[in-house]
Amino acid sequence: MPVEGEPPMPFAIRITVLLLTALAAACGGDAREEAAPVAHDHPVEVGEVAAVDTDRAFALTGVTRAADRAQLAFQVSGRLAERAVSLGDEVAEGDLIARLDQPELEPAAAAARAQAEQLETELAQAERDLDRVRRLHDQGAATRQELESAQSRRDALAASLRRARAEAQRSRRLLGETRIVAPVAGTVEQVYFEPGEFVPAGQPVVGLSGGGALEVEIGLPETLLGEVAVGDTARLTLPLLDGEATGRVTELAAASPGPGRLFPAVITIDASPRLRPGVTVAWHLRSNRGERLTVPVAAIASTGGRSQPKVFRVDNGTVSAVPVSLGVVVGERVVVSGDLAAGQRVVTLGLEGLVDGRAVEVR
Repeated sequence: MPVEGEPPMPFAIRITVLLLTALAAACGGDAREEAAPVAHDHPVEVGEVAAVDTDRAFALTGVTRAADRAQLAFQVSGRLAERAVSLGDEVAEGDLIARLDQPELEPAAAAARAQAEQLETELAQAERDLDRVRRLHDQGAATRQELESAQSRRDALAASLRRARAEAQRSRRLLGETRIVAPVAGTVEQVYFEPGEFVPAGQPVVGLSGGGALEVEIGLPETLLGEVAVGDTARLTLPLLDGEATGRVTELAAASPGPGRLFPAVITIDASPRLRPGVTVAWHLRSNRGERLTVPVAAIASTGGRSQPKVFRVDNGTVSAVPVSLGVVVGERVVVSGDLAAGQRVVTLGLEGLVDGRAVEVR
């Protein structure tokens, strides 16, 4: 619009200005388009899927023990008055092992026994009284009430006697619990308390090892569970005695004692003159798994929580998510099973933000 007081712009000049303005706008638009960011492929580093021989030899160690053994304990608490055996002693079945000092138990047992004997006498008298009243009642010389009273007294005394006998039996049992005797012939292999010490109920006082067969308990890692079964022959060596022995797997735990713990296996050892309780043995096993596929440990994604572990396989510049099951770790690689083949490449660096089908740039 012309400014007041100025002469109007010639028509040709106005056309020229408009053309220049449009051209500048067009040039500005091209510059802005050229400045727009260009999408780049996601940078990653890769490793190779490789087949390795996972056959491995294992030597698992344990210490021999008697198959017949016992941890002897009192069922009542008290002061240890006597320990009749020492470490290494040979004992016969029924020999005294230890005795507690419980001075109140013997009088209590005697009182319970006397109470039961008194009630036995009273009950016998009540039985005679009942018979006499019954005969008098039959002759019409005693009332029905007198007969019922005699019967009630007899029944009450019988019930009291049953309770007294139970108490006397309990007292005798408690008194007997102050003594430990050897349940089998054997050797004292552990001693836990000295005379004069307080012994809690149920706490072992002496460990007794029988003189029969020997066994050894050895922990199995989870990866070897499929290699062992009950009844298998076990090859054993004696590392400290420079000898060998054989045995048979007689027990195999179905579960471990806790997360990350080994699975106990018990081997009964064939008779050998060189073996005794407390000798270290080594159990030799082989894991016969042949060739397995492995990937670098760094290639495993989504290993936490409930997510399925997976790797990202690189094919023609894009990635594919491949679910895998994990096996043993071999050095810096881990055994896997899944839709993989030896020689394929998997992402090891740059896993953040990767999704199935994304384009990547291998560096």
